[in-house]
Amino acid sequence: MTPIIEVDNVSKVFPARRGPRALRGGLGLRDWMQGGRKTFKALRDITLSVAPGESLGIIGRNGSGKSTLLSIIAGVTLPTSGRVTIRGRIASLLELGAGFSPVLTGRENIYLNAGLMGMRHAQVDEVFDDIVAFSGIGKFIDQPVETYSSGMYVRIGFAVAVHTNPDIFLADEVLAVGDAEFQRKCRQKIGELREQGKTIVFVSHDLGIVNTLCERVVLLDNGRMLQRDTAQQTITYYLRQVGQEKGVHAFGDAETEVIHCDGRVSVFHERREISAANGFTMDIVSLGQNHSSRDADWEVTEKSERDCTAVGKMARLPITLHWEFVCESGRLLWRIAMICDRDCPIDQITVLLMLPTGYARWLYGDLTGIFPDIAPTDTSWNVLVSPEAKSTETAALPGADVALPPLMFRMEKHNTFFGLLWANTEYLMYSRVLSAQARFPEHENIFSAGRHDIMELTIDPNIPLESISDHVFSSRTVRSGPVSARFESGCIRLYWNDLALTTYLHVYTSLLIEHLWNDSQSLQWRSIVPIDGGIRFTGESRRFPFSQEWEVMEGEQGLQLRLWLVAQQELMVQECHTTIVVPAEYQRWETDHEQGVFPPHDPDRPNWKHCNQSYAPGKRIAAWSERLPSITMEADDTCPEVRMTAINTSLQENARALQALRPSDVGRLRFPAGRTPYFSGNIRIVLPDAT
Repeated sequence: MTPIIEVDNVSKVFPARRGPRALRGGLGLRDWMQGGRKTFKALRDITLSVAPGESLGIIGRNGSGKSTLLSIIAGVTLPTSGRVTIRGRIASLLELGAGFSPVLTGRENIYLNAGLMGMRHAQVDEVFDDIVAFSGIGKFIDQPVETYSSGMYVRIGFAVAVHTNPDIFLADEVLAVGDAEFQRKCRQKIGELREQGKTIVFVSHDLGIVNTLCERVVLLDNGRMLQRDTAQQTITYYLRQVGQEKGVHAFGDAETEVIHCDGRVSVFHERREISAANGFTMDIVSLGQNHSSRDADWEVTEKSERDCTAVGKMARLPITLHWEFVCESGRLLWRIAMICDRDCPIDQITVLLMLPTGYARWLYGDLTGIFPDIAPTDTSWNVLVSPEAKSTETAALPGADVALPPLMFRMEKHNTFFGLLWANTEYLMYSRVLSAQARFPEHENIFSAGRHDIMELTIDPNIPLESISDHVFSSRTVRSGPVSARFESGCIRLYWNDLALTTYLHVYTSLLIEHLWNDSQSLQWRSIVPIDGGIRFTGESRRFPFSQEWEVMEGEQGLQLRLWLVAQQELMVQECHTTIVVPAEYQRWETDHEQGVFPPHDPDRPNWKHCNQSYAPGKRIAAWSERLPSITMEADDTCPEVRMTAINTSLQENARALQALRPSDVGRLRFPAGRTPYFSGNIRIVLPDAT
């Protein structure tokens, strides 16, 4: 394919500018008159080509030659040596207000600039209304542009450039100006140009936008081209090149490498970047204004091969960020604190962990899900799971055949308002995001002078894919030999090794209050607390004045289960139960009083049906299967009186249920205010040949 842009061995030399004072120093008036002149070589033997429809990024430090190269491609500047060949019509945004006549109106300048880009008057007529609508300056369109603000300049300039239907679009830091709303419109429009197959050459210091827009990136340094490769490889190389700055340090351990670069953290595993180009950063919102860690003045105060301490003085806040990093056995521990010089109002703190879109699934507390695709029309973030789930452990899993490791995240928060959420970014950033975020209510948003520890984050890329679920769920799992019980949003899943023993609602509770069933899954569950031999968790009803407290502990041949009902005031209940739902392959059941076989499910019966005939009080119910271990639920001596019953679910659930029922013989069950036993007993699980 013939390139649309060819740059062949291009160099650019500028004469050094001299003022009157320079004539008094070295190479002064006498040397200047004798012909001695200093020069500055902005570009040195640059050779590259761009294919039609390709997006090329140009990155590098200030003064590296990026803008000069773009100007030569645009034809604004001629090379000192070498040759540039362009095969197509160019629209360029190289400098704010370039090509505008200050005495002409906005309308006149639209026609003037579009004409300079090769459009006829009639062609401009066709898109004029679209240009004005995109720029958002309609009521000022007939005013002289010398009355425009800098933001209005860039609005109208960008609008003209993107509506001239160019073959090649050149942009130099165009997304760094204008307000946030207009920047989002610009990003969306550039995304549309890319989807239309237009050729884009983009210069920016924003590595996230470059990574999103560009398939290939060129790195310039002191006029030389150091790297030309994929966006990720070139950006990674660039980050390593800036490792000598005072705010930058690279460190690592085992197969994990970390780079702190002026308030942005990049992480690599087995030489592949597992953070997106925007890396891991932190934002603080104070008095309605956002302040990014990337805007702080950073200095690495302590460093070694495996750790790093960096402090960043915020530019517009009386706050210094204090970050400590330790890399050990391939895991990264990130301790985050901030030091306030004086009392400071803070509305929100957000730690953003940007990840590549190669991550396809997430695990979060009890939940799991798939990251949806990010489309060009996505101009805002899409939250996938929010902090209401109260999880402090989560994971990201790569897609099939994607060379990325599973990532396990743990947050130890020092402020109760913090929670984790998963999101997709907008199209231009094109990343998955794990956000550790806290919004502070107005009566608690003043941070006093002094040090405030925020959180500790652990990022572990070393856990095998097949066992990462166990790590995510470890804090909510109780193991007793081959039996394990995992708490998930108001129910308990039972396993024999990796074999699931429960289905549908699993082990759950329900109360019938005022003819409304209140399943344990509908309660709002709080954080899990470890206890001796098990875990404790509490769920609060949003409808009635009660909560439930559950304890799950190791037991003989299974688990111990202790449940309490905590009523805020006296509570009258029509009936309540504790139930284990098992797969349909369990065929037989037995209570203290009778035994039987589960009948086939009746497709014409939509409700659950009790299988037993006797509802006398009892202590035990069991179920057997030819393949699965037997399951027995036993009430102990401290348990309130229950009636054990075997149930067939409807065909839709296709399951069996073992239930400890507490009906009301006369009137209703009365639960006094306070903490009252609800169920207490054991769940025994035994292999068939051991029964």
